[in-house]
Amino acid sequence: MYRVAVITDPETATGFRLAGVEVREVASPQQTLEQLRSLLTQDYGIVAVNEDLMKGLDEDINRLMHGRDTPIIIPFPAPKAQLESGEDYIARLVKEHIGFYVKLR
Repeated sequence: MYRVAVITDPETATGFRLAGVEVREVASPQQTLEQLRSLLTQDYGIVAVNEDLMKGLDEDINRLMHGRDTPIIIPFPAPKAQLESGEDYIARLVKEHIGFYVKLR
């Protein structure tokens, strides 16, 4: 039986842990490559990797996976936070509660 792991940044790791997935936290593409190397020696069938942490590693990963069937490496898009300004946040809250938009100055 194969295991599943996720390689991602610390900000995203918590969500995967809450879902019960084994997570390896990394901060750079080089650390991602090191984690992939360590997972190759174990019984992992699928490794999902934050695509931002795979930038520039195409050739290295191809060499690493040459002649191997597992693990299957699945890149996933990194979530992009859509932060609104404090003014926009307050205006949205006012609209939700009183039913119309109020322009703040």
